[in-house]
Amino acid sequence: MGGGVFMCENKINGKDFLVGLCGQKEPRCAFKGTTAEEFFAWKTETTKKLISMLALNKLSSVYSDIAENACIIEENHDLISSGGKTYDRQLWHIDTLNDLKMPVYVLIPKNGTGKAALVLHCHGSDGKNGIVGIVQDELQKNLKKFNFEYALEFMEKGYTVFCPDLLGSGKRKPITYDKPAQNDCTILNFTLMALGLNLQGVITRELQICIDFMEQFKSVDIKELICAGFSGGGLNTLWLAALDERIKTAYVSGYFHSIRSTVLQSNFCGCNFIPNLWSEIDMDVLAMLTAPRKLFIETGDEDKLNGTDGLENVNILAERTKKIYNEIYKSNNFAFHVCKGAHRWYGEFMDML
Repeated sequence: MGGGVFMCENKINGKDFLVGLCGQKEPRCAFKGTTAEEFFAWKTETTKKLISMLALNKLSSVYSDIAENACIIEENHDLISSGGKTYDRQLWHIDTLNDLKMPVYVLIPKNGTGKAALVLHCHGSDGKNGIVGIVQDELQKNLKKFNFEYALEFMEKGYTVFCPDLLGSGKRKPITYDKPAQNDCTILNFTLMALGLNLQGVITRELQICIDFMEQFKSVDIKELICAGFSGGGLNTLWLAALDERIKTAYVSGYFHSIRSTVLQSNFCGCNFIPNLWSEIDMDVLAMLTAPRKLFIETGDEDKLNGTDGLENVNILAERTKKIYNEIYKSNNFAFHVCKGAHRWYGEFMDML
């Protein structure tokens, strides 16, 4: 009798119900065709669907000239990275949507290439601060664990690097603003969804406006624009690259797995949730929409964000994506690598940039 009660526990607490819903059928937007013509038709319709899901049509910038409404807040000159590279660091505020300003660090290397990289922070890094090397004492353990100073790696390769605070993190937290290790993604997403919007949509639109700002930035060429990020930054890189073709190279670290394998297991932060998301797509859809532009994905073989199926589900998504690159576009611009270790930035593809 006691065993029967134990066996019913997952039905009582709702876990079986939720997991069952996620596993009932494949996502509606999964690509099921075989020809290039079918793929291009699918790509057009799926892009429209994702734009609608993110409510991007409700989020237009009210500014025609982004640069005109941008201002420098502070400048630091002749900083030296741990790799021995000298650079300037500027802090800009740019207007994005109504009543929203986005703080953006710009790292300008001495004798740089003039090329640009949009580098997105993870959680637990105090937003943009951690990835540019401004790390408070209480975040030193996170730095060692996640290796999140990766914006400096791009600067050291000669890129002018733009590092914004995403809404809900860093200086853009209306509730936990004095706690650098935390974020307000969940409460912000609840609020936005009650208004018919969602946090991923706001973040994606703001990043598109940030690229508008980059286009008007003097001495920077974004023709070969790179977007890169780890963990939540990898998620935002995937979305942005899928929906904005100005991204020519997307570098995703620590965030590529089947959404369904993570249900009630990981990815609890509110920024992971969009209405109808799990019914419509899996992450390979975002990767396929990035083709044939360059897409580099790395993950750790012990990364817990991979979910209950571990690397099995990650490899399946990677193979589906590779097939689109190879068979539809005849391109080798997709690279996927499994690193030895847990959830962290590895920088496996930096030498390919």
